[in-house]
Amino acid sequence: MEISVVIPTFNSRDVLRRTIAELTAQTFPKNAYEIVIADDGSTDGTAAMVADAQRGPVAVRYVAQPNVGRSAARNRGARAARGRLLLFMDADVWATPTLLAAHHAHYPAGVRRLGVQGRALTHPDARVNTFMRAREITPDLSMRRRHNLSPVHIITRNFSVLRSEFDEVGGFDEGFTGYGWEDIELAMRMQARGAKFDYDPEALGYHYHIETFEGICRKLRQAGEGAVYFWRKHNRSPRLGLFLEILPVMLPFKWLVFRTPLFMPLFRRLLPVAERRGWLLLANECYTELIWQAYYDGVFAALRRAPSPSPSPAVEPRRTQTHGD
Repeated sequence: MEISVVIPTFNSRDVLRRTIAELTAQTFPKNAYEIVIADDGSTDGTAAMVADAQRGPVAVRYVAQPNVGRSAARNRGARAARGRLLLFMDADVWATPTLLAAHHAHYPAGVRRLGVQGRALTHPDARVNTFMRAREITPDLSMRRRHNLSPVHIITRNFSVLRSEFDEVGGFDEGFTGYGWEDIELAMRMQARGAKFDYDPEALGYHYHIETFEGICRKLRQAGEGAVYFWRKHNRSPRLGLFLEILPVMLPFKWLVFRTPLFMPLFRRLLPVAERRGWLLLANECYTELIWQAYYDGVFAALRRAPSPSPSPAVEPRRTQTHGD
């Protein structure tokens, strides 16, 4: 078994059905990979749907746990996996036919200390509301090197790693129970042990997730809480704090902008006008500022709490969606 595709999922039965179908249509030899569905407490009939998929041409395995978050679900799937490589994907990423082969080409026998980041583009059919259309008009101009990719560009909706390397660093930190940062934090620990990362845009999947403004704000509030956990875990590193934009020296300005009525009410008044008139550039700017406000709601809430004990897989359960980013 060369590749285990590990997919965490939570109440995403219908989109997951398409995800599995695309993975079973790979050019990669069908007896050389498996699909491991790690169900994070779904209540929508996911188990029955996966049972139907198990009659297909590729081995599909199903493991389940109570709803405790994406990190724990990915770890649960990895423990059940049998492949030399672990390919972490999200339940709403539809693979192109050569995605597995593109990842596998980076891992000849004997290679070590490597992870590979694939590419994920928004599926055109997901651009069905103003929020999705507005967020897509601003291109992602981040530079991604093909080799020696920075850990801050690691996103586990399409990321592969040698099983041995994953086990060596202890997997995902299950202290990240909400949205965000667990993939970058894993990559940082791997890099500290000498791992390097490649970026392969040919390992392409299409992200089919119809976001709403309200939904992304809930996620970003969780991300703000997770950012504080991340920073504290890594000894309040100034470099990490700068990346997360939560350095103490920055916070008075962030409080002024996002937690007082000086600026945010203007964006809230402008947003419905921009949505109604189809002014996507203005809507995009309003969404961006209000999403940042949600992020700092989470940051300041987490900062008011005492630091958590040392990271442990035994975390307090919190309802969270794992079907996509």
